[in-house]
Amino acid sequence: MADLDPFSPQFRADPYPAYAALRDEEPVHWSDRLRSWVLTGYDEVQTFFRDPRFSADRSRVDRDGTRGGEPVRREVRSIGSDPPEHTAVRALAARAFTPRQVESLRPRVSVIVGELLARLDGRDTFDLIEDFAYPLPITVISEMFGVPEKDRPRVQEWSRDMARSMDHMYSRRGDGGGGAALGQYFVGLAAQRTAEPRQDLISKMLEVEEGGDALTVAEVISLCAVLVFAGHETTTNLIGNGVLALLRDPAQRGRVQSGDVPVATAVEELLRYDSPAQMISRVVAEDIELDRHMLARGQNVLAVLGAANRDPSQFDDADRLDVGRDPNPHIAFGHGIHFCLGAMLSRREAQTALPALFDRFPRLRLAGEPVWRDTFVLRGLESLRVATT
Repeated sequence: MADLDPFSPQFRADPYPAYAALRDEEPVHWSDRLRSWVLTGYDEVQTFFRDPRFSADRSRVDRDGTRGGEPVRREVRSIGSDPPEHTAVRALAARAFTPRQVESLRPRVSVIVGELLARLDGRDTFDLIEDFAYPLPITVISEMFGVPEKDRPRVQEWSRDMARSMDHMYSRRGDGGGGAALGQYFVGLAAQRTAEPRQDLISKMLEVEEGGDALTVAEVISLCAVLVFAGHETTTNLIGNGVLALLRDPAQRGRVQSGDVPVATAVEELLRYDSPAQMISRVVAEDIELDRHMLARGQNVLAVLGAANRDPSQFDDADRLDVGRDPNPHIAFGHGIHFCLGAMLSRREAQTALPALFDRFPRLRLAGEPVWRDTFVLRGLESLRVATT
């Protein structure tokens, strides 16, 4: 029976053959290596998102055989929890971080994209990740939170540290600590906004109220760390993975560059084809039978979004990039009550960045082998050298 080895260089470079083998043999699979159930089929991953017996509360993991899936009581409500706590926090966060607010950012995102690309004029080669895909989302999200420009390199490095630590539960390598540092940083910003409110997202979250409920300062700090990390890492990977896919497929790149395919449609296919977040974990809250397997309370479960988004039972010619694919019911941002809060912002940035990049550099091409990051829960590039002529 096949098992995933996400720590191998071959997997990092291209995990999709391994996903396909496991999905064909056993779409619900117990992995001794990852100490988790691994779900690779589209239907099974949809069940994972829809069935409340799959809990988002990480405190339920039965690490020593004694906890048995019972949640730990916490003082601070988290967006990474289950209803009713999750419902309340999500509703309050959504009132502060609205679709109208994201749409209002369109002109500013265009300006930031233009400024980043202008810095690259006259260069024969550059690193798409370091020079474009990383600074774009960190600049946008930092401006939303009112993070001073001098602090943004630290915030970016903490976000990178969090990304590296996402695999720690499965590698036994330990947590990188970026989340704690990022949270501590927002303690100071929240204190400043409490004393002197501004027109930024932190101030809005501190002020938001619904039905007599409001976010505590600690809950605002937690949300800030989650939104900065999720908004930054997802968008960086979407742009980097997406540009690489297009540069490797001139025909599909031509459809985007010519405007024959709406950029919004193309972005959805890039999300499906090489998903920025490859896996999401949950805990079994109650014993559940899935595809003839009994998943026991307290066990960890990994839903492999990258595998589900290549499932041929759901997508025709699933391993082929088709920027005009429509409909495209991918689940790159999850599904249901835990659908990614920053999905709209990530889409908006990519929809602005990709056409601008190819308009500025119509002959853009690869100038070296891509260097993948040493992570597998999140899939993204460490470096992508490109040439402009």
